[in-house]
Amino acid sequence: MQIFINDIFSRNRMLAYMGAGFLILAVLLCLYAFINPHQVLGINSMIKPIKFCISTWAYAWTMAYLLFYVNNQKKVKWYSILASFVMIFENGVIIVQAFRGKISHFNQSELVGGILYALMGVLIVWLTTATLVIAVRFILQKTYTISSPFALSIKIGLIMFVIFSFLGGYMSAINTHNIGGEIGQAGLPFLNWSTLFGDVRVAHFFGIHSLQIIPLFGYIISARIYEESKSKTFIWSGALLYFGFVCFTMYQALEGAPFIRLH
Repeated sequence: MQIFINDIFSRNRMLAYMGAGFLILAVLLCLYAFINPHQVLGINSMIKPIKFCISTWAYAWTMAYLLFYVNNQKKVKWYSILASFVMIFENGVIIVQAFRGKISHFNQSELVGGILYALMGVLIVWLTTATLVIAVRFILQKTYTISSPFALSIKIGLIMFVIFSFLGGYMSAINTHNIGGEIGQAGLPFLNWSTLFGDVRVAHFFGIHSLQIIPLFGYIISARIYEESKSKTFIWSGALLYFGFVCFTMYQALEGAPFIRLH
């Protein structure tokens, strides 16, 4: 594990330190949650920033590792600067609103909260578009320093990440993540996905974590199966199955059905 962490920091120090910072922040917020007096939509207001800090840590370290294989590292540096700025701004808004006991997303009840939410949306679209650009740049490379099957899994992971990132925009457009009922009611522990209604956050969560799951799957397959054509077939099959699963969770949400019904 230590070797893996050292590798991440040697590949992209900016994203590595940014991710580490959010991991530490998640731990600190977990500790503060025990004495936090605020609740938002019926749950401890620190839960949301904790989740976002953990997610940002995973995103930053994954990108630090994977973007090392992009040949044009100058473009990666600019992407890293943009990603750090956007993630710090988004998490900053979420954390500040949590300490205020206010919602950060879908906030139309106060002027400042609404402006901050709109700015978050603009910045996330900018970052997602930049991710698509760098993914296309990686796809169109003529040479790779890694095996062809592993490179394929990174390409698929990046594209799926971009596709399902735009579900965030869809939730903003409909001004909710629940389908068939209001937000703030019964949900799964910590994740808070609705157990009563459809919840688009489920598909969004599993979709954006294609960034970790598909390349990890590709790494394992390429290390175990040395025949390239066979290895690629396994990777495509696994990726399509996972894509189908995420699409099913989206269909489930649009039908107003919870991912897991507990009531």
